[in-house]
Amino acid sequence: FWEKPEQWIKQSSLAYVGNVKTPTLLMTGELDLRTPIPQTEEYYSALKILKVPVVMLRFNGEYHGTSSKPSNYLRTQLYMLSWYQQHRLGSEAAASGANEARQH
Repeated sequence: FWEKPEQWIKQSSLAYVGNVKTPTLLMTGELDLRTPIPQTEEYYSALKILKVPVVMLRFNGEYHGTSSKPSNYLRTQLYMLSWYQQHRLGSEAAASGANEARQH
């Protein structure tokens, strides 16, 4: 890091957080060594400040993925399904309402 800090900054997702507009679901294992919890919390906080819809889920006993325990894997799938349905249906409902308004 100390030899080439610009390279680390260029690769940091936090450097580009201002470009994010999409609702974001962050899932992280509390034992994750690749993306430690403080980095995920920092990204989460930045998205909240920018008023981007965001949820952060922490999984006990998990590393970078969430599949070491079948229960965590199942919860991951259910959370993602719920998140996508919530945001997909929200945009479909808005489009549907706009179409109905045009027809009347």
